[in-house]
Amino acid sequence: MNSGDRADAGHAGGPTRHGLAIGYVPGVQPDKWLTRWRERRPDVPVTARRVGDPRTGLAHTAGENGFDVVFFREPADAPRSAPEGLLRVPLYTETMAVLAEKEHELGAFDTLVPGDLEGETWLDPVDTLVATPDEVASAVDLVAANVGLLVLPLPYARSLSRRDVVIRPLEGAPATRMGVAWSSRREGDELIDEFVGIVRGRSAASSRGGSDTPREKRSAREKSMAKARTRAERSSKAGGENRGRSAQGGRSAQGGRSAGRRAR
Repeated sequence: MNSGDRADAGHAGGPTRHGLAIGYVPGVQPDKWLTRWRERRPDVPVTARRVGDPRTGLAHTAGENGFDVVFFREPADAPRSAPEGLLRVPLYTETMAVLAEKEHELGAFDTLVPGDLEGETWLDPVDTLVATPDEVASAVDLVAANVGLLVLPLPYARSLSRRDVVIRPLEGAPATRMGVAWSSRREGDELIDEFVGIVRGRSAASSRGGSDTPREKRSAREKSMAKARTRAERSSKAGGENRGRSAQGGRSAQGGRSAGRRAR
């Protein structure tokens, strides 16, 4: 059990008054953020526990389930705007994965693409955006019994830690996105803002005040100028490089990927 699972029972009934209660869906490992918080704010306790309803953080009830902040999962192509009553910050996109019985021939691949899966037997899809952890676990039991294959977000699949199941990343499949959400009634809450800043990688020396904006604008201008210089350099070299590439023989891109996926 990781430290994020060891929640203080006193925080389970509602948002804390003098600390933070963090909720997270399966596949999220909050320990690194909790550690950074405790290093930075040892005066403010923080606890975390897995949410029972994976839809927590997708609706305005995010702040009414015993949590101050919730890590949620949604389709990668979902609108980035928050539903009414919520404040949300998208974080990162998750790769999908195929789960198969440990002796399945797909275990010979390092990664998979949809074309590798033609003719395979599949379980009924499990929507991790609404399915409970117990429902997902039941589906994985069927995978272990070689009833069929299953697709899950890769971090979720790895969190299940089953020795009787192989997990292989699936390229080219519709992905999921992780984010953090909290109630809009807590907008401007100092503790929530600081925790979200830690999750987003803000250093302890960073300021949330007005002085932060000029630095961000200067950085953006510098990046824009650097990109313009890079594009100009690439443009001047494009003719020669294209001629060099066209003269080369070799395998097709697809063939190279297939060989790499099967190398064990």
